[in-house]
Amino acid sequence: MAASCFERQLNAISWVSLITVTAFLLVKLANIFGLWIKARPIPGPPCPSFYGHGHLITRSNLTDILYKCHMKYGRVVKLWLGPTQLLVSIEDSELIKEVLWKAEDKLPLTGRAFRLAFGKSSLFISSFDKVEHQRKLLEVKLGGKLLERASLIPDKIFCSIIEIAQNETTKGGIECETISLSLAFSILGSTIFGDVFLSWPKAIVYKELLMKIAKDACFWGSYSVTPFWKQEFWRYQDSCTRLKFLTEELAKECRQNCNTEFSWAFEPCGELISLMFHGSLTMAALVANILTRLVTHLDIQDEIYSEIVMAQKVRRKTYEQNVEGMPKLLATVYESARLLPAGPLLQRCSLDNDLNLKNGTVIPAGAIIVVPVQLVQSNTETWGKDADKFNPYRFVLPTEPISDKKESLEGFDSCAMKEPNEFEAFLPFGYGARACIGQKLAVRGISSLFAALLGQYEIRLQSGSESNPKPTMNNYILELLPSPKIVFIKRK
Repeated sequence: MAASCFERQLNAISWVSLITVTAFLLVKLANIFGLWIKARPIPGPPCPSFYGHGHLITRSNLTDILYKCHMKYGRVVKLWLGPTQLLVSIEDSELIKEVLWKAEDKLPLTGRAFRLAFGKSSLFISSFDKVEHQRKLLEVKLGGKLLERASLIPDKIFCSIIEIAQNETTKGGIECETISLSLAFSILGSTIFGDVFLSWPKAIVYKELLMKIAKDACFWGSYSVTPFWKQEFWRYQDSCTRLKFLTEELAKECRQNCNTEFSWAFEPCGELISLMFHGSLTMAALVANILTRLVTHLDIQDEIYSEIVMAQKVRRKTYEQNVEGMPKLLATVYESARLLPAGPLLQRCSLDNDLNLKNGTVIPAGAIIVVPVQLVQSNTETWGKDADKFNPYRFVLPTEPISDKKESLEGFDSCAMKEPNEFEAFLPFGYGARACIGQKLAVRGISSLFAALLGQYEIRLQSGSESNPKPTMNNYILELLPSPKIVFIKRK
């Protein structure tokens, strides 16, 4: 009797388990069919196999693939990366800003990669609801005292880095990428941590460790199960721990030695590392791009210098750069960002709800939504026939000559800066709820840097490199050639 009762109980448990598993699989299957049905009206190339176009999607050719798809299927296209993974690309400037406002989430993989690399950070949580409050707090901080500090480029930042560049020049010039990363890292570090960062003896070690970890972050974050059994992973984690200790040490020194308040309303370490990582790479890419443009457009470099001379006559403090009075310099920064944004794609996701666009398109929940920024910002229909050319004047409005002011140079025509956000297709810093919260800080810091730099030095290609061609279109994408070697010539 006891055996029979046990048998009935075991059968009941088995049936319940079977029904539960079957119901779970049926729900998953229903979701897959629902995804297929919702995605069917979106145009796109047919799938070559059950696994979709996943084998085509690589870092080097995704923008090319999207360009061809948009040319053939329209401004909104889909690509299947797998049976359950849908990618939707949007090139229509009228829909882009709507999508970037409505799609507030990120894919979970992004947060996982940064959590493994830098520790807990509220900036990379997939759900926007969980990150919104912290982003607002950080945006206020970046747009307040830190923004003011970004325009006060200390002489020792400038002199120390240029001194390094001058030493390299005697050996045959210095590469744009090398000097750009040093400049960006020093500007951002001194803006966030103050002068303590400049005298910190471990700054170079910190930068090298940060870049090394960042290089491998996505690789280790791509594992669905953390690979605890790999020795390389533990070496990577050891480097991450060292980076965390260095960040905590730097923050402690900043609190003890700085007169300015240094406080964060959230977990500081992960946020600080994330800011240094993202800010350094983004600013370095833009600085390198501007340097390359200036050495290949000497006429614009000379015009900016004339603008700097004028601004120096009216600035209130000798150590403060009045970049608001330098529209051609600002236009050069924005035009460089237009032609070569920090990333080729803006990625969004709506994790829970379908997106219903005003043109009737429905993007299913969980789909990867991308905006091919390089294609949008080089579209001839929006930017004109010279969309692939470097032309800062598209961001400048000419005005009357300032002949009645003593500070003006004779024959110098004044001009005003157009508001970049007036351009529908200008998206180098993103748009919407997940737009870059440090864009004002980046523009102010980089503009102040070049105001100080061009006021004292001319930037030229290394002797013998004059034959280096300018950036060209390659497979529909504007690309910079390998980082040119440049020299800094002291102005007399």
